[in-house]
Amino acid sequence: MRGSAASDSSVWSRLPRELGDAVRPRIPEIARACIDAIAAEIPDYSASFRDGPARATAIELARRGIERDVDRVGTPALWQADRLAEFRGHGRDAFHSGLSREAVQAAVRVSSRVTWRWIADTAREAGLSGDVLYGAAEGMFADVETSMAAVAEGYSAAEAAVSGTGERHRRLLRALLGGRTPAEVDGLLAASGLPVPERVAAVAFRALPGAPEFPPGLLPEHVPADPAGDPPAALTPAPDVDLIGLTSLPPGWTAAVGPLVPPAEAPESFRVARRAADLAARGLLDVPGPVIWCRDHVTTLLLLADEFLVGQLASTTLEPLAGLSGRRREQLAETLLALVRTRGSAPELGRLLDLHPQTIRARLKKLGELFGEKLDDPGERLRLELALLAERALPDRA
Repeated sequence: MRGSAASDSSVWSRLPRELGDAVRPRIPEIARACIDAIAAEIPDYSASFRDGPARATAIELARRGIERDVDRVGTPALWQADRLAEFRGHGRDAFHSGLSREAVQAAVRVSSRVTWRWIADTAREAGLSGDVLYGAAEGMFADVETSMAAVAEGYSAAEAAVSGTGERHRRLLRALLGGRTPAEVDGLLAASGLPVPERVAAVAFRALPGAPEFPPGLLPEHVPADPAGDPPAALTPAPDVDLIGLTSLPPGWTAAVGPLVPPAEAPESFRVARRAADLAARGLLDVPGPVIWCRDHVTTLLLLADEFLVGQLASTTLEPLAGLSGRRREQLAETLLALVRTRGSAPELGRLLDLHPQTIRARLKKLGELFGEKLDDPGERLRLELALLAERALPDRA
């Protein structure tokens, strides 16, 4: 299902912009036609969609949805997380309105069929080729598949919340992260009705004081999550797919994604994720957005697993540099790290650091005076590299 969602976006992106330009003026007519067809063909909607405020609201929602979908034509392929979240919302609303799952899914099919007919007629009138029609049909069919799956997901989530399954999922989340015994976890998994994944990644959420509430729809309904809980967390067997929506976290929120591990090791994944969130809050991880992927920071997380010990390693191993001035020390530390990593000659290090070989030779001579035989010992070179990396990771210790 998720693979189709990704592919439908790329299908629409390959279609010519002329198709979108031709369809866009007709979107209000298409929206009205969709609602008329739903009211005529699906008894559950007949009364509410024939006239009155409910019909006007439905037409406006349909117009916005069609407009959003048409905007994908000829644009770079993007994951339509907001689109799927909207259809999950339709599923939830249908459940709370007393509609059947079958009725709301039928409405998706009818609306898609009507929209396709209008797009096909408009494309022919605009003189677009059969290949364009074929591509549009492929995109529409993929849209139907992903939309119906999202509707079913939202409907099931609303149903589960009422029946108590939502609470069982939160209990399962707390159990996995709390280090319960395998037998206890197995029992909770069986009660939750969730499939047992081979591996899971834990997510640690952090919200600054005054941050807005966690927005609905950023996470798929099947992901056990409690961003406002204690601890604020989530679990997923497919982080690259399930967590795409977290890129839209509001200001003040961060989410750290731990490593994929067997379910019994979920507490360790969560521990690493919380550590990453702490380091990012202190500015010790270079993170461009609200989502911290621990897999991208393994070296720093390993180095800073015990800040006291790594600080001791840096201060004792690099003690020969302690008496140097700031700029001179920085230059020698840079050259020392390149040396222990590469064991290169002066010309090689010069190319690596963009410096004249004679400058490198002068630095190497000074390093030889300061560190002596340690520069030729593999074990000492490893200590030096770790100490220099730790010093970079903890700049206040430099």
